[in-house]
Amino acid sequence: MAEKIKESCEALDRGRCEAEYFESEEEYYIKAFKRLDETGKHTWNRAAFLFGSAWMAYRKMYLYTLFFVLIIVVFRLCAFSLVSLSMYGTFLSPDLFENQHPVLYQSIFVCSWGICCIFTGYFGNALYYNAIKKRIQKGYHLLQKYSPTSILSAFAIIYCPLICFADWISRKLQLKTETEYEVNEETIRAYLNSARDIPGIVKAANTIIWLFLFVGLLCYWAKL
Repeated sequence: MAEKIKESCEALDRGRCEAEYFESEEEYYIKAFKRLDETGKHTWNRAAFLFGSAWMAYRKMYLYTLFFVLIIVVFRLCAFSLVSLSMYGTFLSPDLFENQHPVLYQSIFVCSWGICCIFTGYFGNALYYNAIKKRIQKGYHLLQKYSPTSILSAFAIIYCPLICFADWISRKLQLKTETEYEVNEETIRAYLNSARDIPGIVKAANTIIWLFLFVGLLCYWAKL
């Protein structure tokens, strides 16, 4: 009997911990957004720092994700161009890539990714708040079938436009007006609510993504 009571208490404690964990994410963003409104100060976001563009894609910030990737590409091109100019006297000399410079390549890749991740970690909450405000004004917080996150987008950033288009179609089907809504704590909580159903068109887009990934893996395996 004592063991059953102990197990019940442990299960209850686990349930409380899980509830606190799921509530903490919402409360974290509410506090971060309030701080931005009241003081203009940023809050460090560890997830944004660690995962960068994947975090943006997970939060469905597709334009920011694209910008993030472009910044990394431009940074690396500039870095390789400067190194090529200093070593061979020309921009992006073929000799730079014909000769193996593994330490140089890795340093450029790590530095470019690190700089962008630091930027995202510091400004991530502000960028997310800006994205949320635009969606709330369009009525996303009123949708009964909508998920504010997409784990598939985090793993398949190149397919973000497909999910973005699916979300847009879903909103058009559920909301027939283009009313602008006020951004406040209530509407932010309504938007961040993850208990809503995922719309069918988004499920179809997710299925297409999985199919593309599966076919891609098969093609890659066939070439080995």
